[in-house]
Amino acid sequence: MGKSKQYFLLKTEPSEWSWDDQASNGGITKWDGVKNKQAQKCLKSMTLHDLCFFYHSGAKARRVVGVVTVVREWYVEDDDGAVDVKAVGEMRRPVDLKEMKGDEGLKNFALFKQPRLSVVPLSESIWKRICDLGGGYEGDGEDGGGREEEEEGETSLADGPMAMSSSKLILLQMQTLISARPRFAQVLTTSWLRTLSVRAFSSSDYGDQSRGGLPRFYSEILPPSKAISALLGNVVRVQGDEFWHMTKVLRLSANDRVELFNGKGGLVEGFIENVDRTGVDFVALNDPKLIPPQNTQWHVFAGFGTLKGGRADWLVEKCTELGASSVTPLLSERCPSISENRVDRLERVILAASKQCQRLHEMVLKPPIEIDDLSHLIAQSKLALLAAAKAAPVLGALTSSSQETSGLIIIGPEGDFSEKEVSMMIEAGATAVGLGPHRLRVETATIALLATVMLWSDSQRSSVC
Repeated sequence: MGKSKQYFLLKTEPSEWSWDDQASNGGITKWDGVKNKQAQKCLKSMTLHDLCFFYHSGAKARRVVGVVTVVREWYVEDDDGAVDVKAVGEMRRPVDLKEMKGDEGLKNFALFKQPRLSVVPLSESIWKRICDLGGGYEGDGEDGGGREEEEEGETSLADGPMAMSSSKLILLQMQTLISARPRFAQVLTTSWLRTLSVRAFSSSDYGDQSRGGLPRFYSEILPPSKAISALLGNVVRVQGDEFWHMTKVLRLSANDRVELFNGKGGLVEGFIENVDRTGVDFVALNDPKLIPPQNTQWHVFAGFGTLKGGRADWLVEKCTELGASSVTPLLSERCPSISENRVDRLERVILAASKQCQRLHEMVLKPPIEIDDLSHLIAQSKLALLAAAKAAPVLGALTSSSQETSGLIIIGPEGDFSEKEVSMMIEAGATAVGLGPHRLRVETATIALLATVMLWSDSQRSSVC
């Protein structure tokens, strides 16, 4: 027999990592930074699909607010152990610590006996009791609308158990008409597709749409450019993490309008035609657009392989948002390696950040590079800026750069580059630049320099126009 499901409670300060952060991060996060041996033992005992309450700690908010599930068991990365958890759903009503302490069914709850423990094991009876107090959680199948109960391939119904979505009905009618009268297909235009009866997605429905547009999801494949293909059943199937984000995090359903992008400049607007247990069917409302990349091309080389506690994630996320063309882990004497597990995670961070900031061209995470190889790239680049202590201010270097809006920015690891490494890069043609009087962390220096050159590039393009 397989191992029975286990239950836990995970504590987090909402100012550091809240339920909103968890839900907007594609639903998945690395749960690390746990130093207490007893709490670590709980993490190590977790198995796939175990359930955990997401608990806001701190003076202002001590309550159970959501549920996550384990999607990756205990692993060690850069001397820090962790598990990966994924959002399942928000509690229908948050359960406060005070309410739990006053409940007779929870008098033996370990949370009360060890209030400083950040990972708390739960019995099944305590799990069920807290669920009862909170009215359950979204995605538990108890709300009458959980898609877990639908049969695979079943169409989601918008207007009741016997009603077919209006858009699907129209498509079926048009397919019949086209089959009977092939010439009719010749007069169909993209504008007709826009008359389909679909529910518009308001920017007020979800506050995380930074530009007030439609929710955007990644798909390697976009619908073909001919509008008639959508009528003949050539839809795009969205599955995996994007399917989860659509239906479990944003709670989208049939007839909701969304956008798909492919990370290469392709963008298409459409609607969800059908939802089943394994994915959604997307139908385009217009021809895909191909947006060319911007002329500004700044490439980041940073020694972030040794950073811990989510700092490398933050660095890569902000580089994505600011518009870096690529990020390359830089290997040096004080930062000799970066784990493959971390690279996989950073790819997910880039995708989530691209969606959040509405970026159409994904930032490229390139393979790690050593100083010797970087020196060759510096020699070939028109402008390479090397962050260095006591160097002249960066604005001075940019002012004398003859309106260059592309180049390399180079940031050292914790402990900085060795003198030999700095000399090697300067001899290759790098310009040492200062970022102020204070000593900066790797991620702070990276973002400070990148933000500066991106704003400079924007000003140069504006002056040319």
